[in-house]
Amino acid sequence: MIIDTIKRNLTNHLFQQNEWLKKDFSKHKSKSILFVVGPIHYAFRVNEDGIPEYKEYIDNYDAEIKLSISSALELMRGNKKANIEIKGDIDFATVISSALKDIEWDYEDDLSEVIGDIPAYHLVKLGKKILKTTKETSFNIADTFKEYWLEEKPLIAKKRLVDQFNKEVDTLRFDVDRLEQRLQKL
Repeated sequence: MIIDTIKRNLTNHLFQQNEWLKKDFSKHKSKSILFVVGPIHYAFRVNEDGIPEYKEYIDNYDAEIKLSISSALELMRGNKKANIEIKGDIDFATVISSALKDIEWDYEDDLSEVIGDIPAYHLVKLGKKILKTTKETSFNIADTFKEYWLEEKPLIAKKRLVDQFNKEVDTLRFDVDRLEQRLQKL
């Protein structure tokens, strides 16, 4: 299948670009792991050189990591409290997951093979600038909508007002309980 070929080539290329992985995986040779993110399945087996390789199918896995798509998005946003289910060899799963956090794709090097060194450098520089500007603009727009919905057309309640409302409800509940007790005494 074309998708499996793309996944295999891209994944194996990415792991081969990060040679530092060999020292982390040298004691885990021939071990396999399955990542399940929603409907997406990714299987890796550490080869004899100590580099993980993508595999389409493996009978038995030494470790398995499952998470929902929303948990994966939370992890990408930096939320460490995402719901992750780990089965099997916990030590191996920990080594793999920590390595995946630090892995980097040298896309400038790959792009330079296609269009040359100087154009690749400038294109990557431009891409980073566009990404940074887009991110800043997105946050600014989100802040603008938040302020509009809080101040001009209140669709969202301020935390301070919600806390105040909750305190008033608690006070009212306490007063009603006291009133009930007084009525029962009569």
